Amino acid sequence: MSIRVLLADDHAIFRRGLRSLLAEYDDIEIVAEADNSPAALRQAAQTQPDVALLDVQMDGASGIAVASTLRQQYPELGIIILTTFDNDEYLFGAIQAGAHAYLLKDVALQTLPEAIRAVHRGERMISPQLMGRVLRQFQTLADERLRSEAGLSAEELDILRMAAEGATNQEIANRFFWSEVTVKKRMQEICQKLGAANRVQAVAVAIRRGLI
Repeated sequence: MSIRVLLADDHAIFRRGLRSLLAEYDDIEIVAEADNSPAALRQAAQTQPDVALLDVQMDGASGIAVASTLRQQYPELGIIILTTFDNDEYLFGAIQAGAHAYLLKDVALQTLPEAIRAVHRGERMISPQLMGRVLRQFQTLADERLRSEAGLSAEELDILRMAAEGATNQEIANRFFWSEVTVKKRMQEICQKLGAANRVQAVAVAIRRGLI
């Protein structure tokens, strides 16, 4: 049984090229096309595709807004954003909207049918050149979660990093324009939050938890 695909893109020539490309695969069938967002939503309702290929910029609403609506209305529908835009706003917007794949239009020809099959199986894909951004974002979120769970501020983490590098109280004080008394007080507060008895233990705990 073939994978039923909705193709939504405001460039007719591009749609024609995709249709010609995908026609070579017996397990993939384009059941509907749309050149704007309202038409994409309408065609999705009428044809009930398995996978939707959406451009980011279309008349009526962005492809990301369409993806969000489709995800809510048809939870089983696989959604692929296929675009020329590689900026973070669209990339992370698509992920938040529930898209299963974000591919740039310069992907290798064989990648698209593979992506359609993968998304139909419930898998997720991102163009390789964008993967580094996604991993960095997840690392940032993971770091923020660890910091939040430990109850430490960004400033307190900076203090711990300096302590781990062997900075003295005076050097830390100079860095933050504090007195040494303030540094000692802040370090005591950090130790309490981490359940450490002293500065050395605090640094060890922070390293073990991956905070610094």
